[in-house]
Amino acid sequence: MKVQRQASSLRHQVQDALRNEIISGRFKPGERLVEQQLYTALDVSRTSLREALRQLEAEGLVEQVPHRGAYVASVDAKDAIQIYDVRGSLEVLAVRNFVRYASDEDVTELAAVFDEFVQQSHTAQRDGTALLDIKQRFYHVLLDIEQSAIVGGMLEQLNNRVSLLRALSLGREGRMVHTLAELKEIVRQIQLRDEPGACAAALRHVENASKNVLELLAQTAGAEKV
Repeated sequence: MKVQRQASSLRHQVQDALRNEIISGRFKPGERLVEQQLYTALDVSRTSLREALRQLEAEGLVEQVPHRGAYVASVDAKDAIQIYDVRGSLEVLAVRNFVRYASDEDVTELAAVFDEFVQQSHTAQRDGTALLDIKQRFYHVLLDIEQSAIVGGMLEQLNNRVSLLRALSLGREGRMVHTLAELKEIVRQIQLRDEPGACAAALRHVENASKNVLELLAQTAGAEKV
């Protein structure tokens, strides 16, 4: 977990490195982020690390606990419900706009990214980080049209917390097969330029992801009480 001192500022590089570690699931929700271990691993100053942690706190990925330090943010069921409610509404708008305004080349690119997602999911040693990266690219293509600029900006504000939950969701036993089927249906309906069908498929995908995450959070809470 080293950073390269190149064009972008050191603080941004530290932020990116820590953000990737959290979103990939290497650092788990509720896990303490020990400053000495982090600035040693990253080979940066304590000041650069603390600046990065403050930014990640603003993004909702890190929580600062007085007299105890920094922890990876935890998302409870109430937060998750709100996050997925907002995500569902925004993604339906994004899919609607894509059906209406995307070029045939845009649709072809979206299908190509989905095919890459399928291939990665079927590799012998499935890489969760690579899957999350490809899924983020899928949404980047979906949102990369002029008519979704505002929707994309709003979804970006949710993206880090959604990614934290998405890592939890994709890692659940048996979830991947459903994720593939749901995304395939979204792509199929978009290719048909079927706006109601594509919007319904997008909402169904978010609702199923929400249900999956809420079940996992309930299991985690139950295990902690045992």
